[in-house]
Parts: sequence; C-alpha cells; structure tokens
Amino acid sequence: MRLVDARALKSLALTAAVVLAFALSVLPVAHLMATVVYRGAAAIARNFPSILFDIPAAPGSRELGGIGPHILGTALLTSIAFAVGVPISLLAAVFTAEAIRSWERIVGRWTRLLVHMMVEFPTIVIGIAVYGAMSSVAPLVRALVPGFRPFSLLSGVVALVLVSAPYMYLQVEDGLKSVPQHVREAIYSLGASRLLTSLVLLRYLKSTVYAALSVGLARMVSETAALFFTAFGSDVYPPLDANLLFRPIGSLTLAVYTLGLSGYENWIELSWAASLVLLLLCLTLFGFSRLLLRGERLGYRSPR
Repeated sequence: MRLVDARALKSLALTAAVVLAFALSVLPVAHLMATVVYRGAAAIARNFPSILFDIPAAPGSRELGGIGPHILGTALLTSIAFAVGVPISLLAAVFTAEAIRSWERIVGRWTRLLVHMMVEFPTIVIGIAVYGAMSSVAPLVRALVPGFRPFSLLSGVVALVLVSAPYMYLQVEDGLKSVPQHVREAIYSLGASRLLTSLVLLRYLKSTVYAALSVGLARMVSETAALFFTAFGSDVYPPLDANLLFRPIGSLTLAVYTLGLSGYENWIELSWAASLVLLLLCLTLFGFSRLLLRGERLGYRSPR
C-alpha cells in the first residue's frame, strides 16, 4: 500500500511540474498577446474606422492618423509574392521528388542542398543580397524603365519569395517522398504522364500542400528584416500607375518597427494598432488553414 501511495505521489508531483512548466512557457506569449490586444484596441478605437484608411499624422501632433498605406503595402507585397512563390515551390518540389534520369537527380540534390542553406540564412542577409542585385542591374534597367529603383515593391516581392519559397518547397517535397511507391506505380500503370502523375500526387497530398502554403503565406505576412533594404517603407499611398512596382512601399511589419522606435506618442500608438492588425491577420490565416486541414481529415471534398 505504501508503494502504491509513493507512486501516486510521484505521478502527481511530475504532473504538477509539467503543468507548471507549460504555464511558465505560455505566460510570456499570453502576456505579449494581451498587451498587443489591449494597446492596439485602444489605439484603433480612438480613430476607428479612419485608422484603417488614413495616412499617419504628423509626428508629435495630437492627431493619430492611420495605417492605411501599410495595410495596402502588406496586401500588395503578400499577394504578388504568393502568386510568384507558390508555382516555383511546387514545381521545384515535384521536379526533385520525382526525378528519374541521372542528371535530374544531380540537379535535385544540388537544389535540395541550396534550399536547406537558404532556410538557415538570416533574412536580413537575403534582403541585402536582393538590394545589391537590384543596384547592380539598375543602370541597365533604367534604360528601359526610367523609374526603376533598388528600393521598391519589386525588390520586396523578390525578397519575400526567397524567404518563403524554401519552407513551402521542403514541406511539399517531404510529402511527395512519403507517398508509398505502389501508389506511383498504380498511377503510371494507367498510362499517365509524369506531369499528370505529379498532379494526382499533389491532390493525394492536399493536406500537406495546404500546410505548406499556410506556412509560406505566414512567413510573407510576418517578415520584417528582408524588407528593410528592399521595400524600404512608405507612409503614403503609392500612385497606382505603371511604375507601381518600382517605388518604395510600406508594410505592417515595417510600420511596427519604424513607428514604434520614432519616439512620438501618436506614432507609437499607430505601432500598437499595426501590431494588433498583424496579429489578427496571422491568427486568421492560422484558423483558416486549420479549417482546411480539418475538412480534409473529415473527408470533405470540394465540388468538381
């Protein structure tokens, strides 16, 4: 009886220690999120709904202004980078995972090595590298596009693609490698081409593809360092003309950094507002991806 009591006491103590360790690890995150919600909601309520559309007010003034240009910049940067990065990631993953010929396998190995190296790169290094490349080609490009600048929406898109594409590539490639060989053989036995087989396998791995796209999109939305030397930031709306891609543009992440370090009270409030909008956006993406994955697990299928 004493042995049983001792084991029960040890089990209770270990359970309490695990619960305490979990609470201590979650507490800083919960405190951070609560602070962002409290301060951000207060700032948004002060000038709602104009804060979502106006430009920042003059620094140090009593007016608050808004973060409209930064929301638009995040939407443009993310949508264009996502449209460019997804096909590149999926095609590269299919190529390396389904390589048959010897030269394809060699290219696949070097591609895989390069992607693993890019995942470990500091994102600010990627931003500096993109800025350097854009500065090198600027004299040549300006002959065709007079308004071209190294600091631009285009540079930001390139940086975001380089930051997010490796994560999408690795998840999709790992998923393709996990497909049982008999599934591939069954598809090929029906006379399917390599392209059609790859499409069938991607459909077979829809949950993996959804997760990869969600991770890539979250990386694009939340990235800051890679945009310092590329998108550069802007507190005004960019003119919607043919040179839109070649002008600096703002983003929510850059707004959180630059406005928060400004030292002006109204800009610091805007920084909290941008933080809350960014947090809600990331949580929405996370919830949407979880719903897609849950529907896939329950066997739901989109209508054909």
